[in-house]
Parts: sequence; structure tokens; C-alpha cells
Amino acid sequence: MFLIEVPGTPIGGEDARENAWVDRIVEENDLSEVTLRFRLETGRNVDLDNLVRPAMRALSKLGYYRKGFPELRSLSATKEFDESSGLTIESGSLPSPSLSLLEIQYDSLPPSDKTQDWLAAWSNTVECSWNRKPLIQPVWIAITARTSRSPVGLLKPIIDGLEPLLGRDPIGSSRFYPNDDLVHWLRINRADSGPILQMAAGIIE
Repeated sequence: MFLIEVPGTPIGGEDARENAWVDRIVEENDLSEVTLRFRLETGRNVDLDNLVRPAMRALSKLGYYRKGFPELRSLSATKEFDESSGLTIESGSLPSPSLSLLEIQYDSLPPSDKTQDWLAAWSNTVECSWNRKPLIQPVWIAITARTSRSPVGLLKPIIDGLEPLLGRDPIGSSRFYPNDDLVHWLRINRADSGPILQMAAGIIE
């Protein structure tokens, strides 16, 4: 269930106080920054970015976003295992859960035609920047992209190139098949300036 709470005394009366109340309602419903908290059954193996996509599509169908999510500035998502499975949607963004172990700046975003060349170059950059054994613990990934494109659509190709960091999924059948089930915390921000692509990653402690 999607729940909106607006704190404060409701106002009606067509005066300045009513206008302030209207602004408060708008503020509480501002989903330019949104956090999705997924609760999964114990042992469920599903990638976080695959959960984000349908949830955001549902919010778009509800009228919160237009095609391509031009209103969206920051999208955060987490997954945890809990007997009460479900999804909580909140306004606002999440801070990184710990210090980063890896920080990368890159000069391009994945092309819309999803060519393998971009993935190969991005994965090579990750490998050169990481240069260690892949992680085996749950991780967090924070992405910032200077773009007008959909941040939701950028998640999968960027994560697909993280095999040097996450290791290879044991059931992997294609060239780029990271063990992205390890990603339990994810954020992507849309930026107006700065590097085209930045990514930070760390272990969830």
C-alpha cells in the first residue's frame, strides 16, 4: 500500500494559511527524490535493479512520473529479507551506508542501443580501478549521471559491467553476467554538471 502522510493541522479557508497547507501537501508528495525499500522472503534470489524497474513503472502509471522520469532527481533502493514481504515507497534520498572502497569517474554513459563495446570498456575500467578479488559480502552502489535520460534505464547496463567488483554469477550464460544479487543498496542521482558518470561502491556493514 502506498501511504502519504502530511503532518500538521489541515487548513481550509481560502487564505494565506490555506496556501501554506497546499504547499505542505505538495512538499510531502514530492517524489523528485524517491526511496524504494523491498522486503523479500528469506533465500529469494532477485537483483535489486530488476525490482526497481517495475516499481517505477507502476509509479509512472499512477501519474507520478512522465515517460523517461524527467521529474526524478534521485532514486534509492534497498532490499532486505523479512517475513513481512512487501515494498515501502518514501520521498527522499538515502546517504551511503559506509565509506566507499571504490570510486570511478567515466566519460560516457551506456548508449541507448546497448552495444557490447561500451560494456567491455566500462568493465575494463572497473577492473583497472578495483584490481582486487571480487567482493563476497552485500554491497552498496551509488551512481551519479549527468544526463537527461531515464536514470532507471541506466541502471542495468552500468551494473552489468561490475563483474570485476561483484564476481561472476555462477549461473551466468553471457559475457557480462555479474553476481549483482550482492547489491542490497542502490542509488542513482541525476546531475546537471560534473563528470558524465561517477560510481562509488562499498560493503554494507
